[in-house]
Amino acid sequence: MTGLMIGRRTLLAGCGALAGLGWTGLFAGDLAWPDPDFGTVDPGAAGFDVAALTAVVDDLMAGNSQAVMVLRGGRIAAERYVEGWDRHTARPLASATKSMVAMLTGMAIDDGFIESVEQSVSAFFPQWRGTPKEAISVRHLLTMTSGLSSRGLKARGEERDQFAVNAAAELDHPPGTAWEYNTPIYHLLFHLVERAAGEPFEAYAQRKLLGPLGMADIEWITNEGKGENGPVRNIYAANGSASDMGRFALFLQRGGVWAGRRLVSADFFRAATSPSQELNPAYGYLTWLNAAPGRSAGAGGEGYRFGETAPRDLVSAIGAGGQYAAAAPSLDLAVVRLGNPAAGGEGGQPFLARICAAVRS
Repeated sequence: MTGLMIGRRTLLAGCGALAGLGWTGLFAGDLAWPDPDFGTVDPGAAGFDVAALTAVVDDLMAGNSQAVMVLRGGRIAAERYVEGWDRHTARPLASATKSMVAMLTGMAIDDGFIESVEQSVSAFFPQWRGTPKEAISVRHLLTMTSGLSSRGLKARGEERDQFAVNAAAELDHPPGTAWEYNTPIYHLLFHLVERAAGEPFEAYAQRKLLGPLGMADIEWITNEGKGENGPVRNIYAANGSASDMGRFALFLQRGGVWAGRRLVSADFFRAATSPSQELNPAYGYLTWLNAAPGRSAGAGGEGYRFGETAPRDLVSAIGAGGQYAAAAPSLDLAVVRLGNPAAGGEGGQPFLARICAAVRS
């Protein structure tokens, strides 16, 4: 393993007020943005208890992490990688991709391709018109409340037409009446954004999100399926690096703004990172929240997603195995963890509360 990059860099992080977001940086000076790469800052100068931060990163690396990155003021205060890895080593991000798709949906609304989150999905899926599925809105897909069943659906490796199979899922509950973490049904959003924008999903994502943020290592995970009229493209998630996820976490921390440019409307961003429904207040638009107690993706009990002691504004994209791009705007903090499953949960999720607690000023 490489050593923890703490105490060897002396650039002082800078943050100022971010206009229009109600967000204020904790450091004096200019906002830092990775252009073209991340700057670094001594963790003590960035307001961390260095011993506490080092202990968390040590524990993360002992728990099957492959990459850890901690940003304050937009600069790296700590990072560590397993041997052979660096900031640009990519791995499957699993469901951490969901939060990116949510933001792209908001961008399609901003562009006028989708009327609003209340628009019926049947506007893009004509086979749903005149059926009970016509009641399913874009909001329902963004909040895991569509009521569609996951029975017989595949999260990976669908050999048939992914869209046709998933769109034909049975309706188990009236839309908006039940919350179920349902990855195959979420995949419908790839097709919705693509149909709404009138261009391949990958091209739209590159133009609207990946390109502006400089997420240069993202590769979409797809396969060829067999449709009624020939081959079709099925799309599932993405591979990405610590650099990619650090940029997305910083985008979350800065309220949907990048280098002074708003990429998604403030209203949509606020809704995406707030409790989206009463069925599970720990879930926004395909993004996990610490704002209120709620359910996890699995069978665990209710509670604060990242712990009662963690900031209420802590939000995160989360993927299976412990892929995290987390942000706590009140602490000017962004955190990335990539790797394999660890004992005690996905990447040992209490690490986020511990990193937040390591911020002293």
